[in-house]
Amino acid sequence: MKAVAIILAAGKARRMSHPKALIEHEGGKSFLQSLASTFGKAGCGVLGVVGSDEAAVREQHPSLELVTSRDWEKSLLASVKAGLEAAMAEDADVVLLHPVDMPALRVTTVKSMLKDMERGGAEGVMALRPEYDNATGWPVVLSKGAARKVLEAEGEDLEAVLRAINPRRLNVKDPGVIVNINTPEIYGRVFSMEPKLAPPPKRRVKRAGAASNGSGAETTPTSYAASSEE
Repeated sequence: MKAVAIILAAGKARRMSHPKALIEHEGGKSFLQSLASTFGKAGCGVLGVVGSDEAAVREQHPSLELVTSRDWEKSLLASVKAGLEAAMAEDADVVLLHPVDMPALRVTTVKSMLKDMERGGAEGVMALRPEYDNATGWPVVLSKGAARKVLEAEGEDLEAVLRAINPRRLNVKDPGVIVNINTPEIYGRVFSMEPKLAPPPKRRVKRAGAASNGSGAETTPTSYAASSEE
């Protein structure tokens, strides 16, 4: 089963001081690079969708496959469709949709969701969405049939399109599926500093104190669980 993760990084960071794809997460990695690493360790191909600040994002991530959303200002659904078209061209069996400002996602969570989809056969119109503490989260996993439904959908409301597909919920023990680090205040509570840009790729070093949970995924700081607002 070929899985392709689509990291949605096309939007304008109106509340952050820097483009969210470029902000440092952990270990000197940007939000985008951290998520690409997570999905890659889970066995997924990775596509980033860019729009606003495209040139800077491409310069910072020369090794990532990035797709341009021409209509990123129109809606998030437009950027999703740009990613889905690229994933379908790569003959993906399942695709995973994930926002770039949710970099705390664990490798084990992605693997668990993919195994659950594989058990279901990933055929027809199937979708899966994680749930933590009774809150619906990301990534959304779509079968090829469900991905085509999204591509064919009209309008601009991604959540409405996803509700029509009616993803099955999977309870997970990962607060990273619901936490958006999309304001300076949330970033400050998590990292005890103001948002800053990740260093250029050649200068990245593992920051002291970055922890690992032994499964290939960085551990989620306890403050993530206490900060789940949009």
